[in-house]
Amino acid sequence: MVVYVEAVILDNFCLDCLLGYLTLRLSRGRVGFLRIVLSALFGTAVALVFPLIPSAFSPLVKVATLLLCVLIFSLKSSLRSFLIRLFLYAVLSFSLCGLLTFLLGADEKGFIGVSFGGAVALLSVASLLMCYAVRQIGGLIRERRANEKRVVAEIVKDDKSVRLNALFDSGNLLTDERGAGVVVTDRRRLAPLGELERHGEMRVKTASGSRVLSLVKIPLIKIYSREGENILTNVTAALSDLPDEYALILPCE
Repeated sequence: MVVYVEAVILDNFCLDCLLGYLTLRLSRGRVGFLRIVLSALFGTAVALVFPLIPSAFSPLVKVATLLLCVLIFSLKSSLRSFLIRLFLYAVLSFSLCGLLTFLLGADEKGFIGVSFGGAVALLSVASLLMCYAVRQIGGLIRERRANEKRVVAEIVKDDKSVRLNALFDSGNLLTDERGAGVVVTDRRRLAPLGELERHGEMRVKTASGSRVLSLVKIPLIKIYSREGENILTNVTAALSDLPDEYALILPCE
């Protein structure tokens, strides 16, 4: 069988790019395409000269190539991250090479039974595109779900009102003495409403620890969402300091 050097370069480069991409994704590292390409170029260069290396040194060359390929796209990473990626890269190399041998075997043991040059590259590029498409679709789904949790709310007291970006948060399990849900709002954004009726204090647990928040009564909250307008009356609110993205945290219910 004649093997063209162009096919060897293309197959090895695309497969090494796929291995680098999957390794970084599985290790939740930042995907740097330039480093992936440099790693793939190094692996391809070794593959080209590998037939010229004496068989006695081939195991050592394989191990060194594995270490350097992972090191190239793991620069400035911790030793722990490097070792995790090294393990993942080795497992993926073994698994994918075995899978491709099965799929592309030209004899009766092969599933597809093709041996033309560039077949490995074709499957590698197709796999990369599929991974990218799945990731994009997953991102769109997560973004849509996040948008569904964000609404606009209007807090009303007498003839005064303020509009706030609000968030439905499943983690907000606060309830008042009636068992009704307690909203958390930004104290600074309520200043235009004037003095609100005080309603004691509440100790809450946050990511930064335990805090005591002042409670007030809000006469009316209008929530505007895709489903229409929802009105809450006589709402207990805990006063806190919230980021600009949302100034009102609503119970998920």
